[in-house]
Amino acid sequence: MSDSTPAAARSGPGRHIDLPTNDTLMPRREFAKDVLGITDKTARGMNLPTTYIGGVAHVLKNASLRVVAERVHRPNQRRR
Repeated sequence: MSDSTPAAARSGPGRHIDLPTNDTLMPRREFAKDVLGITDKTARGMNLPTTYIGGVAHVLKNASLRVVAERVHRPNQRRR
């Protein structure tokens, strides 16, 4: 039987899963919106470590933050 609740009602805050490795699995959509301030579509292209649970994409919070931090580059600084 299919779920009859509207998609807007299901899109509330997702479930966070604490892992013994001091990391947390959280829905990718929530991570993208709340932590990074981007859309899920943009986060999908960032090659974040993703696991699907019940059809919902979850990312490891600390590992994903490391991936985002590695993408940051400083502009070339000119010598004086």
